[in-house]
Amino acid sequence: MPQGATAREHQGEVFCFEVFNHGILYIKVPFRFTFVSASKSYNACMEISPLHTYLLAQLKRAEGLLQQIHSDRDYENLHQYRVCMRRIRSLLLVYFKESDRPEDILKPLLKSTNILRETDVFVMGVDAMQYPLLTKELKKYRKEIYLQHWSEDTLQVHLKALNRFLEDLPTRQQKVPDAFLSNIALEQYEEVLVLTKGLSDISSAKKIHKVRIRCKQARYVLEFIEESGLRSVGKEIKKCKNIQKHFGDIQDAANQLKFLKHFCKVYGSDECHSLYKERKAALKSLKSRL
Repeated sequence: MPQGATAREHQGEVFCFEVFNHGILYIKVPFRFTFVSASKSYNACMEISPLHTYLLAQLKRAEGLLQQIHSDRDYENLHQYRVCMRRIRSLLLVYFKESDRPEDILKPLLKSTNILRETDVFVMGVDAMQYPLLTKELKKYRKEIYLQHWSEDTLQVHLKALNRFLEDLPTRQQKVPDAFLSNIALEQYEEVLVLTKGLSDISSAKKIHKVRIRCKQARYVLEFIEESGLRSVGKEIKKCKNIQKHFGDIQDAANQLKFLKHFCKVYGSDECHSLYKERKAALKSLKSRL
């Protein structure tokens, strides 16, 4: 590729090279591409690696979900968009050397939607029959949060970042042996099991959250292996999901207690204080089962 050219500008043959890292041969092979934007197709003159194919698919799916979030503010669309981002980041962290990774422009995108997702999780977790007045106030609060943190400008920032990432990704193409991909995924899984055993009911929410993040990473890498047909790892994925759900419930309860402490001051009601006591007891129970 000519110096200074990008995937958007250049159509032609890319000559890559071989490098050794920790005894593993990374083979970058010549491939031909034509790329314009995230909505266009990616064309290669030869089969690209399962890893690269999966990353491209996740990026394209993320773009479609962005449009849906903007049009309907649906809980699930935002959740799935964030899952796509986390899958991509997990695979890059596990399978690419730091010098080979594209610039991490996805992390700020995730961070900018944290408050939206945390609000969604909280609203969805409140029983409308048991807490009707509080539910009404929370839905009103959710609308205010979306008005503050999501707009046409926000959409364009996310789309432009995805396009930049997608332009850069083809130049990072690596041909990694399938056995290497699977083995590394299973190593990630085993590490999570060890970390999980080190937790107890006296572990801080912060420590539990760190292990949860590692569990998510292992799960996403295993899902890539399974969905790409490289190896059957359904049992390991199920185990990760169960661990992740338990830790997720702990994290959600901890976050919601912080949120309620503030929310009850502004929207003080018997329902709000009753829910605070309920979530405090739930957190204690969840941690006791570690």
